[in-house]
Amino acid sequence: SDPPCQPEPLVVHVTGTCLWDEGLLHIDLLRPIMDAGRAAPFEPILHFGRQVIMRHLWYQHKGSYSNVPNLTKLWELACWPLCEDTGLIREALEYLKGTYREMKAFGAPWCPQHEESLFQMFTALDLSRLPVQALLSPWVPPQVHVVRLLVQQQPAEQWHAELHQEVATAAESLKEINQDCVKLTNKLNIVEQRTVINKSQISDAIVTIEEHQRKKREPALSSRRMPP
Repeated sequence: SDPPCQPEPLVVHVTGTCLWDEGLLHIDLLRPIMDAGRAAPFEPILHFGRQVIMRHLWYQHKGSYSNVPNLTKLWELACWPLCEDTGLIREALEYLKGTYREMKAFGAPWCPQHEESLFQMFTALDLSRLPVQALLSPWVPPQVHVVRLLVQQQPAEQWHAELHQEVATAAESLKEINQDCVKLTNKLNIVEQRTVINKSQISDAIVTIEEHQRKKREPALSSRRMPP
């Protein structure tokens, strides 16, 4: 089941034993493995590597968190932007919340470079996969919420842009169709005018033929009427 959402960072307790725990296998051995995973992102290599990294971090957690420079190296090694596993993302978020709280504690060493590095580690996670309640904590920097909202807004903006493009394309097509209709209307008007002219010419021709035939019949009628 999913861990409960609360403002304070959750701590994951490691169970069982692993060769990585006792240092029999050094975490640096993961580097060529993770490089191979980046070359084959559809294979589970990166997923298993992230599991090892998070187990290593939680195993080393004895009330305090890893220092920021070391954590930055492990975060880059994990290649979190490609992670889609909600459970691992939640673990990583809780670890960063604890690290951020520890850095902000009274008397703790602080420098802007470390805070910037932590911010980049937060934004490397796909936080849109997590419930909003998991982010409602004073130990999640407000800038992270801004970035999350911007990322969530991007699909809507892309959809609006695509819709606007489709509307513009449809409007252009309608304009072309309207122009074709105007051309056809003009041609029909010309045909109609020619039809009227042809009808008039045919009528005139009929009248002329009838007049000619009438004139030819008149001499014949006159000769018939004359006495012998």
